[in-house]
Amino acid sequence: MKNVAREEEVDRFIKLVGPESWEVVHGILERQFSVLHNRAQVLIGLCGIVITTTGFSGRLIAGTSRAAQGLIIAGVATVLLSATLIVWGVQHIRWLTQQPGNDMRGWLLVSLAYRDRKTTIYRVAIAFLLVGLSFYVIAIAMMLLAPTATPPVGGR
Repeated sequence: MKNVAREEEVDRFIKLVGPESWEVVHGILERQFSVLHNRAQVLIGLCGIVITTTGFSGRLIAGTSRAAQGLIIAGVATVLLSATLIVWGVQHIRWLTQQPGNDMRGWLLVSLAYRDRKTTIYRVAIAFLLVGLSFYVIAIAMMLLAPTATPPVGGR
């Protein structure tokens, strides 16, 4: 599916609501940002679950093998990177009323670029979260496939 160019989206906005309908345009953008921030909050919750679960069962999983240790560490680190991207890149606030622009078209172009940057960061954060979860699940699978494994030498 082809994305609409930002200029074309601005034209659609203005045609839809009229060139002087600041309140309507602002309301539409507010709703879009709300959707993005709500979805980002869900990702932060998932990251928190992974990190918390690791605190409870990470030692048991890591006791399976060196590979499981590496996977659990890589998984948690990747999930933490995802959470960092979400908090810093998506949840970071710059108000729409602070966006530069002398007319609706200019303001809308800047605001849509801001929205699109946040959306891109959100998508990257999802990718990191999925990679981290994959590492974590592989480590859990290793533990389940070797339930009687002894911890590696040098472990506690």
